[in-house]
Amino acid sequence: MNIVKRQFILPPIINKILTLLTATGYEAYVVGGAVRDLLLGKTPGDFDVTTSARPQQVIELLTGAGFSIIGELGQNFGVVVARQAGQTVEIATFRGEAYGTDAHKPEQVWYCEDLRGDLSRRDFTVNAMALDKLGNVYDYHGGQQDLEEQVLRTVGDAETRYREDALRMYRACRFVAQLGFDYVQNGQQKPAFGQQGTPYYLPCSYSFPVARSAGLSLERVRTELDKLLLSKHAGKGLMLLLATGLASASCRERVSGVDCEIAVLPELEHLAGLPQNQRFHCYPVWEHTLAAVDNSPRQLAVRWALLLHDVAKGLPGIRKLNQEGQPSDHGHEAESAVMAEAILTRLRYPSSFTKRVVWLVARHMRFAPMLVTGERMLLRWLRSEAAAGIFKDNAEMTNAFKQLVAVFLADMGATHAGKNAELMAEGRALGDAVVELARSKMPVHTKDLAINGQDVLTLLADKTQIKFAMQYLLQRVQSTSLPNEKAALSEAVKGWQKRHYQKEGNQDA
Repeated sequence: MNIVKRQFILPPIINKILTLLTATGYEAYVVGGAVRDLLLGKTPGDFDVTTSARPQQVIELLTGAGFSIIGELGQNFGVVVARQAGQTVEIATFRGEAYGTDAHKPEQVWYCEDLRGDLSRRDFTVNAMALDKLGNVYDYHGGQQDLEEQVLRTVGDAETRYREDALRMYRACRFVAQLGFDYVQNGQQKPAFGQQGTPYYLPCSYSFPVARSAGLSLERVRTELDKLLLSKHAGKGLMLLLATGLASASCRERVSGVDCEIAVLPELEHLAGLPQNQRFHCYPVWEHTLAAVDNSPRQLAVRWALLLHDVAKGLPGIRKLNQEGQPSDHGHEAESAVMAEAILTRLRYPSSFTKRVVWLVARHMRFAPMLVTGERMLLRWLRSEAAAGIFKDNAEMTNAFKQLVAVFLADMGATHAGKNAELMAEGRALGDAVVELARSKMPVHTKDLAINGQDVLTLLADKTQIKFAMQYLLQRVQSTSLPNEKAALSEAVKGWQKRHYQKEGNQDA
């Protein structure tokens, strides 16, 4: 065992819990991801405590010190959830676990007597360290060395760890994405994976027991995928997901009391090694996708859109060769949008989220030709989107176009254009112009107008015509023939009313 003394500042509530437990004669340690993050110089998102005290002893001790007990999983897991001053901490008793048929939950849990036994049940070496209140780090599995070498490896045999708890396979991809580490494991290595010379190339890869994923709930898998996509090094995690076969795994969802099998992301498999036109692209399709994801802001809709924006490339009916003999995937954006909708619906994402991602995928190619067109073309495009009934108001449309600009720039930056500072500057200027036009000149709903219904009512002789008058104003502003200013809109209402009644008078005559 490696014990190293470090200086860390722990939150007061953690110090209090550790002091209460150790002063009573129990062992108590900060454990898991918090120790890892402290050693990396990061601020942990939360702190977990492990102790030799049994759950009932923990409850009696903490309630006596003014803590509220808001959860107890003592019978099954030996975990007490305590709260004080708005802060929540999980305190777990040292325990061992045995797994059965369930792909995630242990079949048996028992209390063990020492820290080493507790740490041995954990997933990865960098998560299997403990810290006492004096700053001593307890490391039985080489976690500190792995942190220094920036590698992620399981505690013990990887195959065993993944068969115990299948969610650990997805967590491996997620931790690679969050930490930027290289994944390694003992045992037989698979051949290299990916395009050599790219940031995502794997000089060797590994097999995961992906069949075990079928026992995991869709909710848990989806949560891990989202965390992966929102990570700083998402591309590395996605590469591991594909290289290990995990993207083609399945999970389950219970519908009306029956477990249904749900495919995860098999649609990504054909992208590996798929070439592109080298005139425009510096990466094959899959590596381009990963680079685009990494180039983008860490927004879930944006990153899902980039993961799926080229998913139809290479498919029959889409992939062709141009006159130069180079691959061409004309119209792939429309088919990718269809596939994105099917994928996200299958994975049970909310309808509003799915619609936004599909909208982004379907339109990710619209900016390119506009680099050489003027504002008029942009306004026509914006008007068609505003009038399509997709967005509830201007604020929603403006936000959607901000996301689309992010997708466009990330996609552009993952091509040869990404190395051309002047061209990227032009792309950013175009994006800024589109967002500003959407924000300032393109109302979506009558409520976006600078005049409201009550104002219009005061100008109308026939109060039943308010709906038609407001729609007239909206169409005029969307066509950019009328500024969205109260004075101009008021005059336009007067003019519309005059023409309306003149028309009716002529018809009566």
